[in-house]
Amino acid sequence: MIEGVGEAVIACEPEAVVAFVTDLHRYKLADHKIGRVFECRQDGERFFMRHDGRLRGVPGPAVSLEMVVESRWSVRYRGVPTFPSSAILRFDGGFAMTPAGDGLTRVVHTERFHFFWPWRLVAEPFLRAWLTNDVGEEMVRFKTLLEASA
Repeated sequence: MIEGVGEAVIACEPEAVVAFVTDLHRYKLADHKIGRVFECRQDGERFFMRHDGRLRGVPGPAVSLEMVVESRWSVRYRGVPTFPSSAILRFDGGFAMTPAGDGLTRVVHTERFHFFWPWRLVAEPFLRAWLTNDVGEEMVRFKTLLEASA
């Protein structure tokens, strides 16, 4: 398993963060791993999304994920098993928010990738340091985009 964690303190309320991360067309401006968006639908506090993308420049199969808004302070997501991506990996993550005072919100974003054998032998060493850097850079773009739209 490899994990990337990024953090930003953003001049917005947590509801703005939730609205941004649940809109995949907007969020992909911050997350460059996301490619073409094939589907986004909502059922209450649950969102189903399907997209393709790249990890460290390497294109991958389309993935499906379910995102759940747990509260105004927490959004979690997990990959939904679909072939062929389910034969290669599973993934999960989320956004945890805390008040940072003066209208600021601290956002911690976590992404975890669990590659299956034999993919893990190559993918994890190839992606481990890159993912850490990528999620950190993603949060810089995230902050810039969110504050520009406020």
